[in-house]
Amino acid sequence: MTAKPPPTTYIRAGSAAVDAMVARTAPAVLELLADGVPRSRTAIAEALADRHHRTDIFRALIRLVVAGTVIETGGKHTRAVAASGPDAGY
Repeated sequence: MTAKPPPTTYIRAGSAAVDAMVARTAPAVLELLADGVPRSRTAIAEALADRHHRTDIFRALIRLVVAGTVIETGGKHTRAVAASGPDAGY
């Protein structure tokens, strides 16, 4: 059985705390998407569930889409072509 990540503490956090959480979570999302396989946000959350809370993954994914580092098409997410390196755009 895999240990579950601790519950998110960022529900009512200030922007600095959320920025820090996204900075910790975004590299894992980008690493997962590096293979170029389009994935739904649920599939991404399930793949990273042992390391990060689901809500944190969703917030990081939203930030990455807004930043243009990840592209959402038809409910599936992929890395943007211009992104390079594990922290591109973040």
